[in-house]
Amino acid sequence: MTAMTWSRHAAIATLLLPLLWQQQARAEDDAGQLVVINGTRSPELQPYRYMLSGLDAFDDNHELAPNASLVRFRLYKSSKAPADAFDSLTVRLLGDQTEIPLPLAEDHSFSLPRNRAAEDDNADVVLNQKKSYYSWMPDVRSAGVPAGTRRLGDIRLECRVLVSVAKNYIPFFVRALINTLTLTTDWCSFKDFKLSVHADRDITSATLIDGATRVELKVSKDGKSYSVPIGNKQYANDALIQFE
Repeated sequence: MTAMTWSRHAAIATLLLPLLWQQQARAEDDAGQLVVINGTRSPELQPYRYMLSGLDAFDDNHELAPNASLVRFRLYKSSKAPADAFDSLTVRLLGDQTEIPLPLAEDHSFSLPRNRAAEDDNADVVLNQKKSYYSWMPDVRSAGVPAGTRRLGDIRLECRVLVSVAKNYIPFFVRALINTLTLTTDWCSFKDFKLSVHADRDITSATLIDGATRVELKVSKDGKSYSVPIGNKQYANDALIQFE
């Protein structure tokens, strides 16, 4: 392996590790603890101020998905969650002086309001279940996208939201290292970066279609996710991903 090839792979690995850590390791560290116990706060799903970074990233990069009105945050069950983990799940924005319900949609996603009082109260986004049962991802959906497909620009914007939240957990020297290896502060635009995306349903194949170009994407063995080349600038934001 040449030095240049090794550097590229090191950059990708360095980029992916903090994102995986942000989504999973914090939950693993607090496995077995309740997020809300007897009405008081325990380890939270996310601090509200960190989630606001995601809302800012959505606004700052809205040109990637101009027909998307908002970003939602979608919850997914972890492998350790019981089958009925979603049945009684509730989400709240909770602080010492703040309590705002965040209703869950049928797809287990919620929207997050901007609330200055909650920000000043250092509120958290909390669940009434063990947070180790769940992971979350941003969810951006442009109006007019055909049913059963995903738009590439929407996924690119999801990545910006995710990375913006994740950067709150990453030490400065690690962020600087990633910036150096990728030659950009916009990690999602790194040319070799591929984002693993949850499928809306079990799939056997995923195809990126951009005009006359068709690219078969890698699908996980369990058919629940697929890998999207969001950093490859030759594909337009309006390219669609179709599934079987």
